[in-house]
Amino acid sequence: MRLPKFDYLSPTSLTEALEIMGGYKNRRLKLLGGGTDLLVDLRDKVILDVHNPHNQEHRCHIKPVQSAFNEPPEYLLSLSRIADLRGIRSEGNKIIIGAMTTITDLERSDIVKKKLSGLHDGAWQLGSPLVRNRGTYGGNLCNARPAADTAIPTMALGGKLVLISKRGERTVEHDDFVLGPGNTIIMPDEILKEIIFDLPDVQYGSAYIKLANRKALEISVVGAAASVIIKDGIVISARITLGAVAPKPLLVPEAGQLLLDRELTDDNIEKAAKTASKKAKPITDHRGGATYRTSMVEVLTKRALMICRARALNAERMEASS
Repeated sequence: MRLPKFDYLSPTSLTEALEIMGGYKNRRLKLLGGGTDLLVDLRDKVILDVHNPHNQEHRCHIKPVQSAFNEPPEYLLSLSRIADLRGIRSEGNKIIIGAMTTITDLERSDIVKKKLSGLHDGAWQLGSPLVRNRGTYGGNLCNARPAADTAIPTMALGGKLVLISKRGERTVEHDDFVLGPGNTIIMPDEILKEIIFDLPDVQYGSAYIKLANRKALEISVVGAAASVIIKDGIVISARITLGAVAPKPLLVPEAGQLLLDRELTDDNIEKAAKTASKKAKPITDHRGGATYRTSMVEVLTKRALMICRARALNAERMEASS
């Protein structure tokens, strides 16, 4: 299926990109990251080509997307040449990741693997090597899909998103970023610049587990992520998030609350996992039934918390031996 016609814009700096967006604010302009979803969506008529006389044939197959995309873009503004949007760096107790950092870069990063293990879990499970080489972290977040493999652990790890426009920068919690499938709070003149994580100064662990019908190139049936901070053997912070069981990535504060001020024992993990499963609101589709998904939430949450516990203890041993 052919692509609709559009003009391609390729700025080399954030300043140039923001100037272009300001000048084209009344035109249909779409940001292009890696293109692994956008270009496919254009071909599949997720974004309609109003100039195609055969459009009516595809209306019954349209997927739910942000209303602003119901017409094809007149312009694609590529972010691939903007060096300031790429890279992974540590600054004190923070890790900052550029929005145009590829999924492969996340997967191969020692910093991410050691300090943000749950995000590393999501990166290596996303798509295929070809998709990971092209796809970007920011693109996966801005796509706002309920099962996005980097979004679920990003929420569990308390990631903050920096949005930039000519008006300035604002930082938002990932918890508040997604409004629904394909829909976020990002404004038409804004670009996702980077994602920031604050690291605790005590032992912690994070994990993400994905259940899919195939091992690769498959959207998850259920996803579960957890991040736990432990001090003197007691949980002082716990965040549990779920994917593919609600219209957007789902934070379950009730499950995390059950773990606070307690040891991370098998019994407490079991209680938290049961609570998470009760908060899930999955649908039945071709990937799995609602009842099955609800059952798997409990299983995956339990496993994710056990991995968090093991990783936190292992980090403590490595620190003690160094």
